[in-house]
Amino acid sequence: MWASIVAVAGTLAGVGLTGFTQQWIERRARRREHDREVRAQVSRLLKAVLRYRELHWLFVQDIRDGQRETREHRVARYRARSEVTEALDELALTTGDRTLLEAASTAAWHAIGLSDITLGPVRRRRFAPGVEARLAAGRGRTRDAHSALREAGHAYRPRR
Repeated sequence: MWASIVAVAGTLAGVGLTGFTQQWIERRARRREHDREVRAQVSRLLKAVLRYRELHWLFVQDIRDGQRETREHRVARYRARSEVTEALDELALTTGDRTLLEAASTAAWHAIGLSDITLGPVRRRRFAPGVEARLAAGRGRTRDAHSALREAGHAYRPRR
């Protein structure tokens, strides 16, 4: 009889251990998948921010060169802004990590904020000194925010 009890207990313990191991493996796989998804969203946002900044600086240079903004240019810039916002929203829906989301918001809004700098008239392919200073400061802010987001994405660790 004791042999039967030991056999049943051993079987139950084996089933319990197997179930626990299977759950642990599944949770670990879900965490890895979530980590990959968050990193992919960070990468998407970095690319969208970079694209927006690229279009903005091309626009600024075009104005310095005496060109006027066309509807096509405006559509491209607005589309790029929407891509930044969409990527930021998707990241926010994917993770609740405050550090990462703060870096993401800062990078996105600093980039979009470049368009708030009023350019004004051009003389000798330059804007007024105050405008040039605001553009230089904006360039620095967006670079720093972009780097901070990249670093936050690299440092991201999902909650256990």
